[in-house]
Amino acid sequence: MVTFMGIDLGTTSVKISIVQDGKQVASVSRPTNAGAKSVIGSNGFEQDVAVILSETQQCLMELPPEMLSKVKKICITGQMHGVLLWSSKQVKEFYIKEKKYFHIKNVSPLYTWQDQRCKEEFLASLPKPISHLPLSTGHGNATIFWLSRHQPDFLTSFDRAGTVMDFLVCILCGMESPIMSNQLAASWGYFDSKAGCWNKELMEQASFPCYLLPQVVEPGEIVGTLQFDWLTIDKGTPILVALGDTQCAVYSVLNEPREAVLNMGTSCQLAFPEFLETVPTFSEPTSPIQHFPYFNKQYLAVAASLNGGNVLSQFVKMIQKWIECFGFVRSEEEIWSTLFQICSTPSPSEGSMNVIPTIFGERHAPLQFGEVYGITSSNMDLHRVFEAVCKGLVSNLSKMISSAYLKEKGIKKLLGTGSVMHKNPIIHREVMTQYGDLDVVLSDQCDSALGAALFCEASDRLQDSKFNFSKH
Repeated sequence: MVTFMGIDLGTTSVKISIVQDGKQVASVSRPTNAGAKSVIGSNGFEQDVAVILSETQQCLMELPPEMLSKVKKICITGQMHGVLLWSSKQVKEFYIKEKKYFHIKNVSPLYTWQDQRCKEEFLASLPKPISHLPLSTGHGNATIFWLSRHQPDFLTSFDRAGTVMDFLVCILCGMESPIMSNQLAASWGYFDSKAGCWNKELMEQASFPCYLLPQVVEPGEIVGTLQFDWLTIDKGTPILVALGDTQCAVYSVLNEPREAVLNMGTSCQLAFPEFLETVPTFSEPTSPIQHFPYFNKQYLAVAASLNGGNVLSQFVKMIQKWIECFGFVRSEEEIWSTLFQICSTPSPSEGSMNVIPTIFGERHAPLQFGEVYGITSSNMDLHRVFEAVCKGLVSNLSKMISSAYLKEKGIKKLLGTGSVMHKNPIIHREVMTQYGDLDVVLSDQCDSALGAALFCEASDRLQDSKFNFSKH
């Protein structure tokens, strides 16, 4: 029997999933701790790609060799929007096959989706994309534009660019030039999904280094084969073009039509696939719902909030610091346990405070900050404040994409996934309340690595370019 491998190069961790006959038979993950100090200070969010790939190799080494030897095809997914720069002359030097480790040098940092260097004034100075998707800071081509104007000498050291996933595909396949899926191209900005190409003429007029833009293909394309035995995975194993982690996460959990996925982890996304007769019209930057290329000519309607579990973590850290001011020490685990215990019974809604917990802003409202109002002398108990923060997170998402909107689109079931949905009963309760006219069901956690592996297996069943990438 053969198996299929999915690799997820996430923002905080890497994960590998192996599937056989539609079922996960093995998985392993490791935190990366790959954050790197940005040369521009707090506005930059950068990671060390050498650390990411080293942890990927460690994950691979933790899987049974006999299982790896059965891998028939590989698909890589990971964090969208980000960009990495490298030199094509060194691609074959980035993996030392004799010693079985990645040797990454002379590459740029990975500028992630969290990067904030492109301020509103800078984005306004750039040409308006010919695309249905607006441009935002953290998008690959916006970052390259910034580098070309602020660090032009640094940029000349490289002749290739891609996501970290495209970079890994190039190393494994020995490719001099990256090939990118339309899922990732759309996440970079300046990609015309209708024409299936970059806005090259427009970008060249603004002195953009268009030689860095990868070739773009549809999901499911085999872009190369493994150029060496990767541990016990055979040389010659086909590798698909890299995919977006949001698309793979949704793919991993959806089973039937008319389902949507609410995934709340560090951030929060509510998404559902839909067939559109034409490419979506341009989404204003102020629109909270955007459409990204999905599979089988579908688009994924996504409301992506930058505020989720990260807000709750900040709340817990705030409590921890307050306690320390009085000479007490409590771990974050102890604080979480206490919060869940005191909030086991819902508080009366009458006279409750309201929290707008958008402390990290939103892409459609970058200048939006958190707010608290409705404070009285009787509602400042810790459990009421925590409940208000949890309720505010769900309310914020509901304003972005409401249950009424989902019903208009034919959605009948909402699958709740992610670590916050599974661990936080207050969030779960609020989702049940605010989306109560839908069938809300807790589902297995969205898993991008699993989704990539399942898609990999589906792509192997039918080689015709017109096939339906169904899990079943």
